[in-house]
Amino acid sequence: MSLLDRIAPTSQRTSDDRGTPPYAIAFGSGALAPVAFTLVLFVPVLASWTLDPRTSTEWSNALAIASSAFGLSLRGSISVPHNGIEALHFAPMVATALLVVITRFAYRPVQHALDDSDAAGEEQQRTSIAFGLGFLVSTLAAGAVSHIGPAPVRLWTLLPGVVVVVLAGVAWSIRRDGEGVRLPWLEAAAERLHLNVRRAVRPAAEGLGVLFTTGALLVFLLVMMRLDRVGKVAALLDVSGSGVALLWFAQLLIVPNLILFGVGWMTGAPLALGAGNLSTGSAEATILPSVPLLGALPEPGPLAAFFHAVLLVPVLVGAFIGWRATASMPTLTHIGRKVQVAASAAGVATIGLAVLLWFSRAGMSPGQLDLIGPAWTSVVYGAVELALGACLAATALHFWRRFR
Repeated sequence: MSLLDRIAPTSQRTSDDRGTPPYAIAFGSGALAPVAFTLVLFVPVLASWTLDPRTSTEWSNALAIASSAFGLSLRGSISVPHNGIEALHFAPMVATALLVVITRFAYRPVQHALDDSDAAGEEQQRTSIAFGLGFLVSTLAAGAVSHIGPAPVRLWTLLPGVVVVVLAGVAWSIRRDGEGVRLPWLEAAAERLHLNVRRAVRPAAEGLGVLFTTGALLVFLLVMMRLDRVGKVAALLDVSGSGVALLWFAQLLIVPNLILFGVGWMTGAPLALGAGNLSTGSAEATILPSVPLLGALPEPGPLAAFFHAVLLVPVLVGAFIGWRATASMPTLTHIGRKVQVAASAAGVATIGLAVLLWFSRAGMSPGQLDLIGPAWTSVVYGAVELALGACLAATALHFWRRFR
């Protein structure tokens, strides 16, 4: 027996030496996250109910309203039978992001327990599934509380949001807190992906960040240019006391939605505003929700010709993605390979953009406000523009480096 054979058995831990996987901890932590988030939403609702002397709402209805807000944060659909509303969906994305943060920190002790027990890959992925099941059960229970109030949640509509939030929170926790994490199903999926796609993830994420920043700048400029109209819409609502604070707090929660509205509009696809729409060429008159920030939208009628220049923004962002995807590749790499990597990065960015635009959309039926937000053609236009910019940038960078 060689020296290597003598020491190898003692340098590895067998499955019998590992601790028991923390399935119970995972399930409980997953169940805790939706409850904690619902209580966070309950605080401003309860404060408004307590401080406003004109309200006649009971505390149980305040809890039900917080539950309805929780359902909306997962892009669920609620109904308001008293007002004849059959379905309403509008996810305030700041609240959704807060839920992702809570989910990440809820999974953190689970990840630490996995590291301490030196769990195998299959045990780690089963623990993640237990966390997700706990999150789902708690979400359905928290959503069911809304049925005692005026705006019950349709529980089945919460499922897509649960999947997105759990995946984002758990992936974030594993990336930041995990040590030597192995998920066999994820490794198998990654191995099936082409190398071009694996190289494309980081440039695509950076490109989406640039696109979101540009949309934020657009929204900021529109609000500053039409600040007087925003103030007039707020004055028409006739709210006072705690209602003013709650109104502006609610608007802060939807700022990312408005930014993504701007991103969808910059692709050249019309922005749906119920019965009307807003394109880069004109704005149609329509009925809008009483949200003061929507007062920043242009007046109905034709728009100035320079608004067509925003169509260049997705192309330039695509060029940035193509540059980031191929800048580190050797100069002698074939141009076809570089264009493939750039196009893959643009495709990954398009998938992320589609998810974000879907999450940002709102709607209320029946009525004229059945859709408020980017049309699905925004994804098609955005895909073409990002791919065009990425491929042109990869080609230009290749020849510039080759012949300089």
